[in-house]
Amino acid sequence: MFIPPAHDPLLDYIAAVIQRHGLRARATHTVSRMLLHIHTFTRAPPTPIVREAIMTAAPAVRVVSFKYGTKVMMTPHPLTEKQRVRAGLKAIIAASESRPGKSLEVRLAREMIAVVQGESRSLEEKERLHKLAMVNRGNLRR
Repeated sequence: MFIPPAHDPLLDYIAAVIQRHGLRARATHTVSRMLLHIHTFTRAPPTPIVREAIMTAAPAVRVVSFKYGTKVMMTPHPLTEKQRVRAGLKAIIAASESRPGKSLEVRLAREMIAVVQGESRSLEEKERLHKLAMVNRGNLRR
């Protein structure tokens, strides 16, 4: 029999990313209301939807620019798992700013659902970043 953990580490991490000015309780409340809105919109368990949305929007690389003489070169660097999750969350939060809705939890819920459905701006940003990394993969230091 599967017994879920008392606190999901991913949901705690989402609250940590959303948190402003040390108000952790407000961020946790925002995450729980976001889960409620996802469940209301989809009538499905919200945690797998959130997990899939974050991993779908998470980029695998970041592109770092550095100067080589007078030329500015860009080189791709792989991200760790935690860096990928944070970058995916930041992309989802940034894309949710253009969503309709006054509260952050409604906008985040709609954005998570849009990412799972493949209709989000954060997915376009991920594709743009991966194309930039592929173009500049020849600039890797050996």
